Amino acid sequence: MKLRKTFVFLIALALFSVTVLTGCGTGSVSGSGSAEAEKEKTVTIAMQNGMSYAPLTIMKEQQLVEKYCEGVSVKWVTLNSGSAVNEGMASGEIDFGGMGLSPAITAVSSGLKIKIASSMDSMPNAVMSNDPDIHSFADIQKDDKIAAVNMGSFQHILLAMAAKKQLGDAKALDKNIVAMSHPDGMTALLNGSVNLQITNPPYLYQEQKNSTLHEVEGIADVWPKGNSTIVLTATEEIHDQHPKRYNGVIKALQESIDFINDNPKEAAEILAAAEELSASEYQTWLENEETIFSTECKGIMTAAKFMDENGFMDNPAPESFSDLAFDNVKGN
Repeated sequence: MKLRKTFVFLIALALFSVTVLTGCGTGSVSGSGSAEAEKEKTVTIAMQNGMSYAPLTIMKEQQLVEKYCEGVSVKWVTLNSGSAVNEGMASGEIDFGGMGLSPAITAVSSGLKIKIASSMDSMPNAVMSNDPDIHSFADIQKDDKIAAVNMGSFQHILLAMAAKKQLGDAKALDKNIVAMSHPDGMTALLNGSVNLQITNPPYLYQEQKNSTLHEVEGIADVWPKGNSTIVLTATEEIHDQHPKRYNGVIKALQESIDFINDNPKEAAEILAAAEELSASEYQTWLENEETIFSTECKGIMTAAKFMDENGFMDNPAPESFSDLAFDNVKGN
């Protein structure tokens, strides 16, 4: 009898341990050690620099993921490019990653087990120049340098779309590109280290106010206002094996976007403090009609088709929107 009671107690203790460790929607506990158990209680989200990642900043500052996933700790990582985010997701170190459309499309087509979990925003992108002789893409010479996040970034693809329209060759400006983060690119443009930069807010809005710089038009002609520029991706593992955690992050993102749209003044104060910028100026950026925060995807398949048809992918583009995005995502 005593042995039977001991056995029942041990079973109850084991069940209690599993319940504690599973937290917000973890599927199972591997039992391979404390490191693995700790990973079961953590969600890692990667973001990048700039206003495009404002929804993730709000999620972080207001601890919205913790609100929807009680007992789960959140690890935030800031990287300089979508390709770096993809590398982290491929290694299993990152669960969710904010990135431009093209790195997300490239990742899915290459067989990486991730998909788009939500759109985040539509932001204007533009080519800015410090050279008074450059007014169109045709004026760009072979020695002119264009700062862009990197080859394969969405800025690179937008530049290629405009080059295809203006010059007849999507890759005409590829050799002009110098890989730089948005803030480093702006610094290089202002000090004359590069002639041009393709960038987005807040760097674009700051550069547009500088009298020594001017816009080389063409990007708006190939990517209309409202089309998605930044998306949130997730691994298939977090989606399939930890649905409560996945859904918790999606709910947190929606609340973050609603907060930005409904409370631009308060959102600006949070975002400006995080980036050490003026809150009043940040508010004007949030309220700019070209700044659109939304979870609905627009233009995803258009970008995928262009990349496929113009040789920017090693593998064929996904054939349908459902191949690129999880079933909770609305859009095209």
